[in-house]
Amino acid sequence: MPRLGVILQDEHALRAARPARPDPSDEAGDEAGDPVELVVLRSTLLNPPRAAAARALAEQVRSVHPNAVLVPYVWHLVSHAASDGLREAGTRTLPGEARRFGHLQDTPEVQSAWDASLRCAKEMGADTVILRTPPSFTPGTVNQARLAAFAEARAAEGLHVVWELDGLWEPAATLALARKLSIDTLVPAFEGTGRPVQQTYEHRWLRIDAAGATERLRGALAESLVFALANADALEDTTILFSGARAHANLRSFARALDAAEL
Repeated sequence: MPRLGVILQDEHALRAARPARPDPSDEAGDEAGDPVELVVLRSTLLNPPRAAAARALAEQVRSVHPNAVLVPYVWHLVSHAASDGLREAGTRTLPGEARRFGHLQDTPEVQSAWDASLRCAKEMGADTVILRTPPSFTPGTVNQARLAAFAEARAAEGLHVVWELDGLWEPAATLALARKLSIDTLVPAFEGTGRPVQQTYEHRWLRIDAAGATERLRGALAESLVFALANADALEDTTILFSGARAHANLRSFARALDAAEL
């Protein structure tokens, strides 16, 4: 079965979860909670917490999803330029010229920003990070080389990179690059119409923000994705992440579709 997880905007999104609780009527185990195996922390894109706060956040997540693996986003000072619009949204900063941050540049400023992300990941016990790049990170030779250097350096640190890209990158080119660099990409699971995106699922994690014009993943749409994965022989090893206000509810809908399909 696929690995299921949620992308949390912040810790308040945990209120929508159904944690596992002791069931007095069942001597063998607990009352089932949400089948969450991964929790992705998007708040670290803006402000990676310092050591004590990172440990506290990890404990809070695991109090709700005790078996989940935590996956933080990389700080935007590593990936985004000043013109990409995230600097104003964050509260944590580093000294240095604005132009020397972002776009995976080989500068002391970017290295300092990565060091902060690395400390955060270690405190959370993470072995995977998500690198989000903006449309301004275009698919030219320079940026491909920067991405390769970043992936190689993270592998040397024992971290796997999942790349969430935006902009002009073509699917075939990103798949070839993912194969070459031994990274995964995070891509939408549905088209704007609500149909599963026609694609190979190799080196691709799927993100479900909504399904067509609604944030609710209706049963028929969940079933369509289940069978699309089954037909592509990708049901066993695909990672699917649910985000947005209905992340946990949509995860439950998909889990029910999996159970009903009996594949």
